[in-house]
Amino acid sequence: MNRVLNTVCALAATTLVVAGCTDYESATNLNPAGPPMVQQVRMKETYTTPGSTDLSTRRVFGFGTHPDAADVEQHAVTSASVSGNSFRVIMDELLVGNNLEEIRCRSTVDTDAYSRVPLTATPDDIAKCATAQDVLPSTCKGANATCLCELDGGCSVGTETIVKGAPVGVDDKNQDGAADDTHLIAGSVGIKCGTINVPIDGDLSYWNPSGNQQPPAMGGFEALGPAIVLIPQAGLPTNLPCQLTFGTDVVDKQGERVCATAGGDINAACTAGDTSAVSFKTEPLTFTSVSFANNQTGVSRTDPATFVANTALDPTAIAGITVTQGGVAFNGFTVALGTMNKVLTITWTGAGLAANTVYAVTITTQVKDTFMQPVPAAIVTTFTTGA
Repeated sequence: MNRVLNTVCALAATTLVVAGCTDYESATNLNPAGPPMVQQVRMKETYTTPGSTDLSTRRVFGFGTHPDAADVEQHAVTSASVSGNSFRVIMDELLVGNNLEEIRCRSTVDTDAYSRVPLTATPDDIAKCATAQDVLPSTCKGANATCLCELDGGCSVGTETIVKGAPVGVDDKNQDGAADDTHLIAGSVGIKCGTINVPIDGDLSYWNPSGNQQPPAMGGFEALGPAIVLIPQAGLPTNLPCQLTFGTDVVDKQGERVCATAGGDINAACTAGDTSAVSFKTEPLTFTSVSFANNQTGVSRTDPATFVANTALDPTAIAGITVTQGGVAFNGFTVALGTMNKVLTITWTGAGLAANTVYAVTITTQVKDTFMQPVPAAIVTTFTTGA
């Protein structure tokens, strides 16, 4: 089921007027009694296996548990991956999808080309606002109209200017009477790490009202639902405690706000609006030397020294690199940042390094990620040059 159909089915479930959509309120699947609860959260963590220093990643239940998951797959996460992570927030019942996603219009209607769908709108109302441009004024009107121009100077659709308050039209290129695209409403669901509200990619994040606690053969735990999928726009800040945030209008069909209990126990008492039980911590800012190992000997006197970070770095903070030669400050080098701002390359100037000499490269705590979170402690890599 694609995202647009999911949205239509969510609207249908709210109004109970459209046939053909699954009844997700079955008592055997969902838990509609009381406030909606976060039952589980899937995320990626970085970890090391016993006896090894090599870093690996895996998807786990960072909040909540599932009877089919092994113990190693479900635990509190203290090293959530800061790059390439996504979060599947699994709910115990349906939420009102209209407060989670907007539909795409044919042109910019306010700050972007997306518009909210009125709570009482049905798929038929969407179809009335997806008609041809010349008939829109007669079909897309009333309290359930969507994609209305909200700009004082009007909205442009091709060469036509749509006056404020008039319909711009739902983007429906395939002419099926439904929106071709949706995106997550900014601020509806988010992640806050420390005091930082992590930017969320609204186009890639979405609400999926399908699914239950039975992992299907295709998708497994990543298909449990209903669920909100959150994808950070530019990763997560390093070494910080994080929690989920929900807008005050993110509610179930009884109008109750989202909450969470310790461990995601849906049978425990839950205070509507309180999701503080959902928490995790991100991994620290780390670097891997790809040119030589710590304390390596016989290192090239001219080849650059390269270090790869586990996330993007702030370009203004790479000056926090120092080098010593035989224990004395050494300035014969330059530092460059490349490859998605993750790779530090130290190039030796002049004729290169002295022979058979001990050098130490220190990545100081002045080096920070793009959220201005520093490496927790200075990282020193020592090496000895060859003849």
